[in-house]
Amino acid sequence: MCAKEGPAFRAPATRVDGPALGQLLSLLVDGVSAEELEPRLAGMQANNLIDPMTTAAVRSLNARLWEAGRREGLLRVLYDTATDLTGIRDVEAVLKAIVRRTRSLLGSDIAYLSLNDYTTGESYIRVTDGATTAQFRNIRMPLGEGVLGAVATGEAPAQSADYLDDDTKSHLESSDAAVAAEGVKAIMGVPLRVEGKVIGALLVADRRAHTFSSDDVALMESIGTHAAVALENARHFTEMADALARLDQAQRQNLAHVSALEELASLDRRLMETLASTDSLPGLLRLLGESMDSEVFVVSPTGQAMAGPVPGSDFGSQAALSAAEVSASQTQPVPFNANGRDYTVMSAVAGDQHLASLVVAGHLTQERTAVLERSALVLSAALLFERTYQEAQYRLQLELIDELLNPRSENVEAVKRRASRFGLAENLQLVVRVVGVGDDQRQRALAVLRRHTEGRPGITALHESHLCIIEPPAHAAEGPGASAGAVGGQAIVAALKRQRIEASVGSSEAVTGFPRLSAAHAEAHAVLGALQALGRHGEAADKAALGTAGMLLGAMESPFAAQLLAAQLGPLLDYDTRRGTQLVQTAWTFLENDSSLAAAASALHIHANTLRQRLARIDHLLGDDWRRGGRSLDVHVALRLWRLQSAGVGGRTP
Repeated sequence: MCAKEGPAFRAPATRVDGPALGQLLSLLVDGVSAEELEPRLAGMQANNLIDPMTTAAVRSLNARLWEAGRREGLLRVLYDTATDLTGIRDVEAVLKAIVRRTRSLLGSDIAYLSLNDYTTGESYIRVTDGATTAQFRNIRMPLGEGVLGAVATGEAPAQSADYLDDDTKSHLESSDAAVAAEGVKAIMGVPLRVEGKVIGALLVADRRAHTFSSDDVALMESIGTHAAVALENARHFTEMADALARLDQAQRQNLAHVSALEELASLDRRLMETLASTDSLPGLLRLLGESMDSEVFVVSPTGQAMAGPVPGSDFGSQAALSAAEVSASQTQPVPFNANGRDYTVMSAVAGDQHLASLVVAGHLTQERTAVLERSALVLSAALLFERTYQEAQYRLQLELIDELLNPRSENVEAVKRRASRFGLAENLQLVVRVVGVGDDQRQRALAVLRRHTEGRPGITALHESHLCIIEPPAHAAEGPGASAGAVGGQAIVAALKRQRIEASVGSSEAVTGFPRLSAAHAEAHAVLGALQALGRHGEAADKAALGTAGMLLGAMESPFAAQLLAAQLGPLLDYDTRRGTQLVQTAWTFLENDSSLAAAASALHIHANTLRQRLARIDHLLGDDWRRGGRSLDVHVALRLWRLQSAGVGGRTP
């Protein structure tokens, strides 16, 4: 039977040697390479230790073990890659890690990742690893065009063994130029999908022409899957981190806002306490100085200090006044510069009336601006309260001064009680002052005088179309034997002059007892009339300060006054009456100007020759000695008496 089977039948080889087989299995376990395994197999087979079938089986088993090892290593690398990618929270870092890992795993010259812009219909390279030209790093491909555009549509992986010579792929001149500049030949890429949506593509490229194996494509797909998830996770984490940062910032802002509101609430409480206090303006300045940590001033609409320290800067300058007006019209703080220093002004208004201004040195933060705005409101309320109080006080003074100067027997006790509220009493010495100002400045003068006498005993009011003050003498120098108008009256003239108001003040002698105030008022009124008649504008005086004119005031209605005029000026008075001339006026002006021809002619508005002619006529009527010696004094006194009577000072006009 065996002979019949012919030459195809071969007797079994020698039996496999056990130690040799054990040696081979040990080599397989240690992971021997094919290059190292082949010499061993050839030697064992030559020595008939193993047969060809065993040799083939060992080769096959070793190849399978090597493939399994390679796949295991690849899976381990993919796992490490996925772990690394998912651990990165920054989107930019994830993108760079993806292309770096991809290039390393596939051993490619270049790896790059593109993102889809569905607004423009393009996929643009977002990050690269290994690219050397900016032209290549900035490629933008329309979706569906070239390898990049085809992969980015998400249909399937795509590749080209030699892209520039590949007629199966569509080409763009700009992208081809970038590929040529980079020297790229082979390109392969896979789409990046997240939740069913293609967000871009992951690609590798080599500068040599070749076809990527299916294992390379599978590896790229695995990397792309992990990369897309990692990229999306990083994006979500970044968005979440940004949201948390915004929430944290919002929380800090809310806490700061709450803190600012608490500070403002505390400030409001302290402002209300200040408003309820008796010294609201000084208290407001102290509180603002603490809150602002800067100099604070309260100034009037014209720039004068109303409370607190007198500013060293000129708040009456055009820049300061303009800023205050803008602040009043817009009800908001306005910066300005005065004398090289920066300030901020906030005007206090009531309706459309500008009451005052708060001025703070320097520019303000938003928080300090809120404090200034609230303080301006409190200042408005404080000024309105003060104005209401002052107006009520003024009405009381107005009624009281009328009753003191026009006494009625039925309300004496009531007048005493009301007068005591202003520091006036019957047992005190009192001075009556009458202030003469122009009609157009009377109200302004009244406001200045009320501020001037504020906090002192006495009353200041408008009485019968003139301003009247009843107060104790300013100090001992105004007592008996001294000129009461020389001190207190001049202080009033100076206070009004500082506000550009010209005034004359007539003062009475100091009197005791309310019933004597009416006569004292008449005396002060007469003194003022004498000052005005004598041309002594802008002065203050009482009868003693008037000199001879003061002595004449008490004799205006006496027979002696008429006799004096007749004896000294009779011929001149008769001549002027008959001829309508002004010789008496000429004589008065001549003596009042120290007998100076030039000064008298200027005062009379006539030529010097005309004055000489008039003086010659007066010499003829009165005699040449009227200008000299004792006769001159007598004539001058008579002329003053005539002047006072002509002005109606004594209630009589000659």
